[in-house]
Amino acid sequence: MGHAATRTTLTALAVLAVLAVLAVTTVGPVATSPASAAVTCDGKAATIVVPAPVEPITDATETTAVTGTTGDDVIVGTDARDTIDGGAGNDTICALGGDDTVRGGAGDDRLFGGLDGVYVADDDFWGDVVVPGPGDDHVDLGHDPQGADLWYGDSIYLDRLSFRDAAGPVTVDMAAGTATGEGDDTIAPVVLGAGIEGSPHDDVLSGTDLDDQIDAGGGDDLVEGRGGDDLVEADRLYSGMPSPPAAQPGDDVVHGGPGSDEVNGGHGVDELHGDGGGDVVRVEDAEQGTRVLGGPGRDGLGSWSFRNSGRATFVGGGGDDVFQPAIKGAGDKVVVRGGGGADRIAPSGSLRAAPHGSRVTIDARRGTYRMKVGTSVRFSSVTSFGWEGSTETRLHFRGSGRAEALALTEQYGPVHAVGGGGADRLEGGWGRDLLDGGAGRDTLDGDKGRDRCLRGERLRDCEARR
Repeated sequence: MGHAATRTTLTALAVLAVLAVLAVTTVGPVATSPASAAVTCDGKAATIVVPAPVEPITDATETTAVTGTTGDDVIVGTDARDTIDGGAGNDTICALGGDDTVRGGAGDDRLFGGLDGVYVADDDFWGDVVVPGPGDDHVDLGHDPQGADLWYGDSIYLDRLSFRDAAGPVTVDMAAGTATGEGDDTIAPVVLGAGIEGSPHDDVLSGTDLDDQIDAGGGDDLVEGRGGDDLVEADRLYSGMPSPPAAQPGDDVVHGGPGSDEVNGGHGVDELHGDGGGDVVRVEDAEQGTRVLGGPGRDGLGSWSFRNSGRATFVGGGGDDVFQPAIKGAGDKVVVRGGGGADRIAPSGSLRAAPHGSRVTIDARRGTYRMKVGTSVRFSSVTSFGWEGSTETRLHFRGSGRAEALALTEQYGPVHAVGGGGADRLEGGWGRDLLDGGAGRDTLDGDKGRDRCLRGERLRDCEARR
């Protein structure tokens, strides 16, 4: 299963809604005045102005990092990528354009992320990182409608409220606009979804009904994505995001909520719920007791290909779910329990777990996948089977009395498959396969290679039929 943080393009209606909001509200508190007038932020005259970089300014242009004084500063950034630290005091900071990093520091600060860089077709979108720090702060992450204009496959990293440096646990509720733990912070409403970075401690993090990105960080966290198509990282930041300080992975509980969410966890004893929608829920190196649960939609539950699931239990919901656990070695012991739908299982195995030429046995009667490293996967209530490991293994399948399917995406090694008593559908690969439908009205497809098909009522690509 792929490891990418992508967001599909929002609909035109969503963009129009954003523009309607911008028409009746100010984009930010900063008044960018002519050179003859004073530069202001939140109605206050600037005491520090970040030096403008050399033209032309792009989203990748960085300015010199600026740190405030121990007093009450008013700092104004640029349209480039700024790094601003208010330091001590009750500071007011307007970062303006660009994907900025803003730290309030100690004191009761007012922090404004501003409008981020101009969108260009086929570019990714990066938002601001705002770190309030100790004190009772006000945070306005800013409106970024260009982030809604991305193409499918582009990555979007929303403006993020970060507590990565917090000395203790925090409680963040983006919908309510509150954050406590380092003070009593207020958060301005967001329009296109928001990002949260938790602390290394035991946090409670809640999103909005929009498309949020939540990185819980270390500690035993409780995360609720709520509505929207959310991306939740229970412990580690996803690829491409700035890394937080080293933190001990915790035992997390995550609820994606309504919507088609992506939830990633592992490295502890986690309980990960996709909830409503067609969700993707993954774990890596999970400890004994970890549970990955689908919801009523068509969910994908498993791990990234050729990593390791550890000792997780995957439980399907009411939809037609797909289970893709990953086996790396003898220490990976996975349990899969199908739900109420027509579920499919297709594990991946590393070359250590299932080397080229080794035997992989799928036994639907016993409910097991057996590889060179032993019985690594036990399953129940699954009717479709596959294999996503080495394509040059010798694959053996034994059916049960139910109607089952062996469906292979790419298999170069030989396949030996015997169906049970149901109406089975058995597919071969690119090698010399033997397909035996057994009792029932079966469909056999040898695919490429010189294949032999026995006891099948519907045959395709079968060179020998006895």
